[in-house]
Amino acid sequence: MEKILVEGENLLLRPLSVTELLNINNDRKIKTPIETEVIFDFVKIAITKKIEKMKKVSEDIHDWYTYWLIINKDNGEGMGFIGFKGIPNESGYTEVGYSISSNCRRKGFMTEALSLLMDWAYKYPFCNGITANKVLKTNTGSNRVLNNCNFTLVGSSNEFNNYIIKFKKQHI
Repeated sequence: MEKILVEGENLLLRPLSVTELLNINNDRKIKTPIETEVIFDFVKIAITKKIEKMKKVSEDIHDWYTYWLIINKDNGEGMGFIGFKGIPNESGYTEVGYSISSNCRRKGFMTEALSLLMDWAYKYPFCNGITANKVLKTNTGSNRVLNNCNFTLVGSSNEFNNYIIKFKKQHI
């Protein structure tokens, strides 16, 4: 049985191994079926970058570098990817990125997926929060997801928005 690390009301999130990422990039199947609308050119470029980063770090921190497959609990199909760009930096922040099938947009799935991954990251004492940088202003869905998850807009240019969420942790 595949290891599923995070479960929500409608979704399962499962971190993908380097082998699974390679198979996806080479149009080979993995154990979990993935909707064809999920994998397009820019996703393959991002997966290639993830693979290269993962090869350079210890396997025990791969969950911070990989994409997590967003799986619809109703049909067991992968509908998108979400993940961090590495372990939190010296300030305790890591950057998130994500994409979802056009067939699954505007249904609250990405908001749920981001909330689940935030909950996972929150459990690590060295993670103080998450950033989302260079979010296209024209990408209304992504901007809406970040707002739904209580991210704060911290910077903006003509083309992009930058967001952050700072975790409020109880210190004992």
